[in-house]
Amino acid sequence: MADHPQLAIESIAGKRPYQEDSVVAEHLSDGRLLIAVADGMGGHAAGEVASALALEALSAALEDGEALDSAFAHANAEVHERAREPGKQGMGTTLTAALVDDGEYFIANVGDSRGYLLTRDGIRQLTEDHSFVAEAVKRGQSRSEAEATPWRDALTRSIGTEERVQVDVYGPFPVGGDSALLICSDGLYKVLTDDQLRHIFSQSTNARGAAQTLVATALESGSDDNISVAIAEYGEVPRTVGQDTMTMDYAPRTREDPGPVTAAAPGATRAPDPTDAPGLTDAPGDTRPAMGVVIAAVVLLAAILALLVLL
Repeated sequence: MADHPQLAIESIAGKRPYQEDSVVAEHLSDGRLLIAVADGMGGHAAGEVASALALEALSAALEDGEALDSAFAHANAEVHERAREPGKQGMGTTLTAALVDDGEYFIANVGDSRGYLLTRDGIRQLTEDHSFVAEAVKRGQSRSEAEATPWRDALTRSIGTEERVQVDVYGPFPVGGDSALLICSDGLYKVLTDDQLRHIFSQSTNARGAAQTLVATALESGSDDNISVAIAEYGEVPRTVGQDTMTMDYAPRTREDPGPVTAAAPGATRAPDPTDAPGLTDAPGDTRPAMGVVIAAVVLLAAILALLVLL
């Protein structure tokens, strides 16, 4: 069972004029499984390059025998070097990946793309966001207050924006029966709660249907970002679909998105499609500030709050 998971990916531009997410679900040459999502930033022809390059470099490093954290460092170096090119300065990407080997898995992340584990008992977030909002919540600020600030979309870590990057690695964890690993970009979870993700998954008939339904529901729920999902399901997570329940196994179509991305078979990988928005090379992209800007903003905010307390 652990050697033959159901794999599925789904990725759409959504309401954005172009796609900056990249997704992969593939078996490496040594039999290990890699599923990953990268959410690029820097605008058209930069963010999409960063996310695709990060996944390519990650996969290549793992094929060369690198550990997961070292493979992330390799991806960071590749994106950082490419960012020196004209028109690509400052580009970067999030990167979250799970590597499954011999009945156990590690998961690593940089940025705010997330990894989840779904089981009979519910859903659990496996990664920790590297974002202004996450840091503010750690300091005791409410999520609603943090999300109301101008820095709500800012990252505190990303791949490629600095010469070196700190990578969070979790595991090893055992691959349990009837469980699923789900990795997604923020375009999904910013409009759907964890409970909603688990409920939607339970209404699908299989991993492919779950990926398509999650993406479609996020789009219909108002997501204004690219939306991407990668799933590896071992056994079958209990479903609640009955004879009288209509499943939502469909893929969304929008004016900006010419059609659905089909689910991946083992060994398949999906990069952004540059035909998503022909001619829109100067459209505004994901310009989330990097760590230095966020730290400065946090320090300024803390000083203002301290002054208000003294007054």
